[in-house]
Amino acid sequence: MTTPTKPVGAIARHTAYLPQFWDKAQDSRDVWRIDWGHPGFSHRTPPEPTTDHQPTVLVRRWDGPAPDSSGEIWPYAHRGACLACTWEGPDRRRTDEAVEDAHDHTHPQWRTLPPLPERRGRRWLTYASQLYPEGWFDTGGPIRTIRTGIEKRHLPGKAPGGGYDLAVEPPETERRMVITETLPLEYDTSEAV
Repeated sequence: MTTPTKPVGAIARHTAYLPQFWDKAQDSRDVWRIDWGHPGFSHRTPPEPTTDHQPTVLVRRWDGPAPDSSGEIWPYAHRGACLACTWEGPDRRRTDEAVEDAHDHTHPQWRTLPPLPERRGRRWLTYASQLYPEGWFDTGGPIRTIRTGIEKRHLPGKAPGGGYDLAVEPPETERRMVITETLPLEYDTSEAV
């Protein structure tokens, strides 16, 4: 007796998910699919495979103990995936971990690239293009951006070529502001004039 094979890879899994999503008699949250907002996601049509390896993220409801036997309960499981082949990464609790796994597959040298300040000004793109390898953004390569605000997640589609904007926290030494001079306890208004 043969058993039906489960779909493998982002394209096959999302294509298998779509009929279950539209069948309202079923709960489709337990089915692996491309995560909302990530490359290849659509509720209407199956995603098209890309010619180059491109990262994306798969997600499904988990509601159970972590597969790594850590004792944690995961509400969802995430996996890095590729839109050009059937590669899938390990199960992860957080989306950002899965995004990084996917980039390790599609753009293995991404961790060695310099982080840049957040996009500001007209010359930022020129600066980024000079620092990163030639053609990097043409292949959907990510950009590493130093983030100091509250938004620290990896953002799909925000790199110059449509790739991910990967958040990088500044080094600990850059996050502290040190005042080396002693401040006066009383304020003299005559000095202000």
